[in-house]
Amino acid sequence: MKTLLAAAALSLALVLPAHAGIYDDMLVAIQRGSAPDVAALLKRGLDPNIVDREGNTLLILAVRDGNEEIVDVLLAARANPNARNAHGDTALRLAAFRGSLPMVERLVKARALVNIPGWTPLIYAAFNGHAEVVGYLLDHGAEIDARADNGFTALIAAARGGHEEAAALLLKRGANPNARDERGETAMDYALRGGNTDLFDRLRAAGGLSGKAIQAPPAR
Repeated sequence: MKTLLAAAALSLALVLPAHAGIYDDMLVAIQRGSAPDVAALLKRGLDPNIVDREGNTLLILAVRDGNEEIVDVLLAARANPNARNAHGDTALRLAAFRGSLPMVERLVKARALVNIPGWTPLIYAAFNGHAEVVGYLLDHGAEIDARADNGFTALIAAARGGHEEAAALLLKRGANPNARDERGETAMDYALRGGNTDLFDRLRAAGGLSGKAIQAPPAR
């Protein structure tokens, strides 16, 4: 985190010298988890949507640190919940990856986009087995079979990590058990590779097949 803060301060000093000092103070306030200091610095005129060299907004940094009070302060100051950093991550994607339901709820209520190109918040949540977050995102319009850049769906991501609860929820909500990633593999293939027989059986009961079986030509 210290390296991240130093890099962010340096990048701002190069781009906005007049604000470098106050921005550095803001980074320290976020690191310390001081919502009152963050609010005071915003009142001094710092743009809540200012970014560092990697495109990280103050909101993204606060989500990374898991400080809900600071997120509330930034959202009240009209921080953009849909800004993306250089890696394509939004605050909601990171909150879903961390499995922080309170943070996810705050961001969705602030109109953070639930469906975005690439690795969606739903796929991120499923990848780490955060079933509660998965359910919340589905309740708020997440596309259940949306695909990441490598073809992963939320179900494939859950199966890869052996997260049976998240996978079971996705299947119950209608996820396609036979979606294939860029290598032609399905959730069942990942369950089999991971030795997760319970998940394998659950996928098979839902009509799941191995990617190889799907690709095989019909018998004559």
